[in-house]
Amino acid sequence: MLLTIAAFLFVLSIVILVHELGHFLVAKMNGIYVITFSMGFGPKILKFKWGETEYAISALPFGGYVKFAGEDADEGGKKDGEEKVDDLDIPEHRLYRNKNPYQRMSVVLAGPVMNAVLALLLYIFNIWGQGIFVREPDSIISGVVAGSPAEEAGLLRGDRVIEINDHGLDKDSQIRDLVVYEEGVRSTFKILRGEETLTFSIVPRWDEEAERLTLGIFSSGPARIGDVKRDSPAEEAGLKRGAEIIAINDTLVYTYIEVAEKIYSHNGIPLKFTWRQDEEFLSAMITPTGMDAPSQGEKLDVVQVGAIGVGEYYDKVPVSFSESVVYGTRAFNNLFMAIIDFLGKLVTGKATLRAVGGPIRVGVMAGDMIRWGFSYLINFLAFFSMNLAIFNLLPILPFDGGHFVLFLLEGTTGVKPSPKVQNVMLQIGFYILIALMAFILFLDIFNLMR
Repeated sequence: MLLTIAAFLFVLSIVILVHELGHFLVAKMNGIYVITFSMGFGPKILKFKWGETEYAISALPFGGYVKFAGEDADEGGKKDGEEKVDDLDIPEHRLYRNKNPYQRMSVVLAGPVMNAVLALLLYIFNIWGQGIFVREPDSIISGVVAGSPAEEAGLLRGDRVIEINDHGLDKDSQIRDLVVYEEGVRSTFKILRGEETLTFSIVPRWDEEAERLTLGIFSSGPARIGDVKRDSPAEEAGLKRGAEIIAINDTLVYTYIEVAEKIYSHNGIPLKFTWRQDEEFLSAMITPTGMDAPSQGEKLDVVQVGAIGVGEYYDKVPVSFSESVVYGTRAFNNLFMAIIDFLGKLVTGKATLRAVGGPIRVGVMAGDMIRWGFSYLINFLAFFSMNLAIFNLLPILPFDGGHFVLFLLEGTTGVKPSPKVQNVMLQIGFYILIALMAFILFLDIFNLMR
């Protein structure tokens, strides 16, 4: 529990700090007088003044704020014990309200933009430090089609492909890349079956249904374990990175997909695992525990599946900084498109509300990620920061997107809404925000208890 709380506060503090720092820095660039920079809301626990700005850590950690001079309709009022703006003798040109709408737009956009930039940089530097994760080649024959050239040649499920046409398999040379798919041309397979090495020659045959030359085999990665989650059933049973699963409930398994399917479908049901670790054969009863996973089907949903806290084996391949920029940018783009796709499904009813997460789910996920490893937590931090950036662009007050829309209208029409209208819009926005947060909190509690 303490590890989960620490991970959650770490993630929350970083994204809030970066978000508010964006507002702060761009305000300073525009010459705006910044009264307070606070991490958290409510009563101030720690505070000090440096230059013209008071820096504070406040009691409620779920957010933060930057207070600008001339931001409120009642400029002389107090907020959270701060000095009155009138008492500070601030020049008129440094008041927030006296800046042109485009300067104010840049200030409100700076927070979400900084969160997006943080996500991109986290991906880039995490990949640069860790390298890219490369799965083992799909070298295990997971299925052979009846009557196919592969079956006639003698290939069996569970065979491990070592070489094809004198070339070994790796991340750039999978089975499909090494087989010669030409009429009448043989491909030579070197196969490991148990402790025996065998050689087969196979000629592809035209498949009318697929409309191409095929061998009639399916392949997948070996049943080898990669990362093991801390405090998980797998760790408690003694499974370690590099272990190769031999059997589950005394039924032989050959691929990681088979292992995953067995675990997913046996939530809460004990399974007997047999594995090989450092040339030693071990076995233990392991009971999968519940884990949220996306459901298969037309409508996106979240279902409970079994999990023991293991991942598929991978190798770390070092990359240069320029390569990490390419990979990191690609990961960032994929994340952005995935979030937009999810929001589209949510609006059109193609995703259920069970897929929505609030602070409780975020905290649980942060705790899970740190148990997988620090690099996983960094990727989750990027994910959460990008979500916060998009969430803050909602076009209602008090979100940054709401302020942006107001300033955009002012800049294009030349009409500035009166303080009274702004206050009404702000109150309505706060009611919407409170209702939204209460609803999300309800969903979190419901998902936690189901």
